Amino acid sequence: MNSSRNNTLQIGDVHITALSDGSITFDPRILFPKDPLDVWEPYHERFPEYFEGELFKNNLGSFVFTSQEKHILADTGFGPNGKMLGHHAPGQLLRDFSKNGIKLDSIDTVFLTHLHGDHVGWNLREDLEDRRLSFPNARYRVHEADWKHFTTNKILNDENRGKTTKHSVIPVHEQGALDLMNGETELAPGVVAFHTPGHTPGHMSLLISSRNQRAVLVGDILGSPMQASETELSYSPDWNQKMGIEARNNILDQAETSNSIVIGSHLSFPGWGRIIRWEGRRYWKAL
Repeated sequence: MNSSRNNTLQIGDVHITALSDGSITFDPRILFPKDPLDVWEPYHERFPEYFEGELFKNNLGSFVFTSQEKHILADTGFGPNGKMLGHHAPGQLLRDFSKNGIKLDSIDTVFLTHLHGDHVGWNLREDLEDRRLSFPNARYRVHEADWKHFTTNKILNDENRGKTTKHSVIPVHEQGALDLMNGETELAPGVVAFHTPGHTPGHMSLLISSRNQRAVLVGDILGSPMQASETELSYSPDWNQKMGIEARNNILDQAETSNSIVIGSHLSFPGWGRIIRWEGRRYWKAL
């Protein structure tokens, strides 16, 4: 049986630890510019931890998956520098590693769901002058479609969008630690990466399957727990709105049918729950 205790979860033989780079509070209309604030009122009571008044309080989550001798980190947060949605970055991920007794050099794979700034920010030691790799024994893995997209001249020459790639992604490649994937890839026994484009061209998710138990890491297919219900709303960070909506509906259909646990970086910490039905609507319910 699946079990959840504090910030750890066991899926068969796969152990999962939830970590966080902190949280950011912001106006939902930044991400959902077509929708008024009252769209979210029905969710205030259901997800009180996700609201500060009418504002979203969004978790910046990462996850460590341990399967046999393999240790996989999914995403590296926003990092300690700059601002996200107008707010200074909390930059708590490395502190959370220490708090949970996980050594940075124990990670052998850094799986990047995609290359947006809040998922690659601690690729390098931003707290050190030499900005060495944060996870020195790891191969950093990302879908080749994201690498190609984010390293185009158009993106790199864009002052805002290119900054993250130049600062946090290209140096990993220059240090010889970046591996590109182009399809379904087993990262460890029971942990398989698969392509779920829409949020970005190369966005990937993880299927965790062990001893007849299943979970799926959805990355930014769900940018908040409310999107499990409001799947059709236009989400401004999506590279392709239509594909983003399709990816959301597809992965939620699969999770509901298979009774899989749904894990996401921007869901309520620790970031996992199940899909339930209530009065004919689908909801994400935290474990």
